[in-house]
Amino acid sequence: MANKAPRFNSRLPYVIACLFGLTLFFLDITYQAFDPLDQIKINSKNFVQFGMNNLKNSFVSLQINFSDKKLLVNENKSLKEELSILSVIAQKDIFNSKPDDVSRPHRIINFDTDQYFCCSNHRMFVEKNEKFYQKGFALNSTGLIGQIFKDHLNSYELILLSDIDHKIPIYNKDFDIYCNAAGTGFERLIICKSPKDLDKGAIIGQEFYTSGFGGVFNKDMLVGKVKSFTQAEDNEYDILIEIFANPLTDERVFLFQSA
Repeated sequence: MANKAPRFNSRLPYVIACLFGLTLFFLDITYQAFDPLDQIKINSKNFVQFGMNNLKNSFVSLQINFSDKKLLVNENKSLKEELSILSVIAQKDIFNSKPDDVSRPHRIINFDTDQYFCCSNHRMFVEKNEKFYQKGFALNSTGLIGQIFKDHLNSYELILLSDIDHKIPIYNKDFDIYCNAAGTGFERLIICKSPKDLDKGAIIGQEFYTSGFGGVFNKDMLVGKVKSFTQAEDNEYDILIEIFANPLTDERVFLFQSA
């Protein structure tokens, strides 16, 4: 076999590289030629650090705002409930009840609003608490909304005043009218019949109160005001009454044992 010829690598590129490096080092030491590059590096590092700090602060601020918003929602909910309780207590003289009769509010657990607006069946289900009711009536912060209809295992079923199957004894003192107002099946409307031919202009807007008959509702609880007065076919007159209380206002109601 033939022997390979020996190779000789030139050292010239290494020498040139060393000289170039020394030249750059000399320029940096003497004229600070690479200071701008160092400054760019420092500025880039500061920019990245500033961006990370802003991102961190934004995240912390977002957490704080979320916590504050959640706290505010809870405080508003608690305040609304307290105002509802105060509103009901403020009515105690009207429906002859004491502040001690106002139990812890009952949370509404089922209220079919579609049924309420479209149909004649107006029922509401509320949670039970430590107090037991055999019979009684229900109020929210706007006033009288109905009465206890059935006692279920974990809830009370309320029948609202506007339910087609509900009746409530009411009266108006000024016109000496007593009647059993029946639910119409329409939201916040009840109707009662009277044999009296009254001045339509005078009766419109008159307020009706519970008469205390029937053993469910206390006397002199404000129910509503007359919306219309029309003659019926049987020589009686229909008095349409708009209920003051709105069952859609609160998420909780108050139950009262009948006196």
